[in-house]
Amino acid sequence: MEKDKNRNRRSPIFLIVSMLCFIILIIIIIYNFYSLNKSSTKNKELNNTLNTLKENYNIEINKESELKNNIDELNNIDNNISKTKEEVFKLASKLENKITNNETKYKIAYLTFDDGPYYSTDKVLDILKKYNIKATFFTIGLDKDICFDNKNYSCADTYKKIVDGGHTIANHTYSHLIFRGLYNNSELFINQVIKQEELIKDRTGVTTNILRFPGGSNTAKSLCRNDIDKIMKSLQDRHYGWVDWTAQDGDGGYLPSYEKAWSNFTNSINENIEVILFHDYSNITISMLPKAIEYLEERDYILLPLFYESIKVNK
Repeated sequence: MEKDKNRNRRSPIFLIVSMLCFIILIIIIIYNFYSLNKSSTKNKELNNTLNTLKENYNIEINKESELKNNIDELNNIDNNISKTKEEVFKLASKLENKITNNETKYKIAYLTFDDGPYYSTDKVLDILKKYNIKATFFTIGLDKDICFDNKNYSCADTYKKIVDGGHTIANHTYSHLIFRGLYNNSELFINQVIKQEELIKDRTGVTTNILRFPGGSNTAKSLCRNDIDKIMKSLQDRHYGWVDWTAQDGDGGYLPSYEKAWSNFTNSINENIEVILFHDYSNITISMLPKAIEYLEERDYILLPLFYESIKVNK
């Protein structure tokens, strides 16, 4: 009897324990189910994210490929322009030889513009474009971010406009400070040349190797007597050639009138290969430039930009 009583007492306890175990088992099953479901959801989210990343990556790859193709096309354009210029300069060099040997009726005029760029340089570029003429611009860098002749504008982009127009961009030293230290010694002068070379390279991508001494070579020789040989040697070592001029309208000094400028210009044209000195800050020069171009062309001058191999470039 005692055993039966004990068994009867244990039965409810066993039942309760069994129920608790069953409930715990159910909870574990439900937990695992939700965990698996949650993990599956996370996997789906990860897969979606991965697919999105892949799509974006492919888009970026396509964009990069398209950009590379565009850059290649631009590089090809630059290469084609360079090749065309090389061919033109080869022909110009042959023409110079023919002119020197009196084998042709044609002549050459190299229009050159000093001390820029200026705000007014755009007017010069427009006139040259209208007449399909290429010229040479001997540029400086000091105080050119703000245009000297119009303080409301920057001239920093004009270097690139010159190059994009197919003109020769050349070196006139960075500062052009003839009587304020430029010619004190050879090292200082060459540093000024290098500084302007680097500025031109930075603004245009072009490395120039043509120089005009501020004031001309005679000024350089007179002000830098002791160091002029060192300067010339340093220029040669850097593969530079230098150019003076054979004709001008006098716009670098006092010019009282258009008539005087025209008289100076026409009276100085007397060689078969002319290097003509102008300044792109001169309103008188700009006003007579169309007439000057026509005057030269009527007399069988072919107007060209300077190039390193030209016989007018001293090396």
